[in-house]
Amino acid sequence: MTKKIQEKKEIKNGIIIKAEFIRETKESWLLDCEGDIEWFPKSQCNFDQDKQELEAPKWLLEKTFPDTKF
Repeated sequence: MTKKIQEKKEIKNGIIIKAEFIRETKESWLLDCEGDIEWFPKSQCNFDQDKQELEAPKWLLEKTFPDTKF
């Protein structure tokens, strides 16, 4: 069950949300986004492991978290 993302910040090219690193492949990151475990493609997103922040396009986050208003 997907819960609503609480911490988010809109930027010019997308949205930044809090995310904790779990693991990665060559093409994607597996991240814990406030309790929701999801894969994010490296080609579409930027992840800062030090800040624990994921920058992703709004459309991708809306698709991944349909119960959250972005």
